[in-house]
Amino acid sequence: MLPANVIWKPTTGVGYEHLRIREGSNRIHVNSMVIGRLDDATLTRIQYEIVLDSNWVTREVSLAIMGEEGALHLSSDGKGNWTNEVGEPIPELFGCIDIDISCTPFTNTLPIRRLSYSPGEPQSIQVAYFSAHELTYRQVQQQYTLLESNGGSFVYQYREERSWRISRSIQVG
Repeated sequence: MLPANVIWKPTTGVGYEHLRIREGSNRIHVNSMVIGRLDDATLTRIQYEIVLDSNWVTREVSLAIMGEEGALHLSSDGKGNWTNEVGEPIPELFGCIDIDISCTPFTNTLPIRRLSYSPGEPQSIQVAYFSAHELTYRQVQQQYTLLESNGGSFVYQYREERSWRISRSIQVG
């Protein structure tokens, strides 16, 4: 399965993502470039890197807007404790195992790969949500439900905390 190269095009809007994922030394390394247009028609290029352990738990995440100042680099012990690039604790992300980066569907894969699911039973989790275009983060609640399993294909429902509205269905396989 790994290494893999994936290219996504959003179902709405303008843009592409090229993601590269590989395994090595009990870690899974993800590197991606997202090119797209913001609501105000500004073109943007976001680069992100994620280091996961062999159980798909986030250990490091880096985000940068290409051609602009500033970047984020956070680390996790895999148990919900986060630190910034100089090792200072980030209490507002305490308890978050998974991440969600605003500009990519890939990070929805992390809780899908990490958790066990029974059809129709939602799983609610606290997630470190990253706004890629603002280089900010906050804790949010998300919910994943396995809707359908057919051979090697699975359909999940993803809901976010804002009034628990459905944001998207995710098909894996």
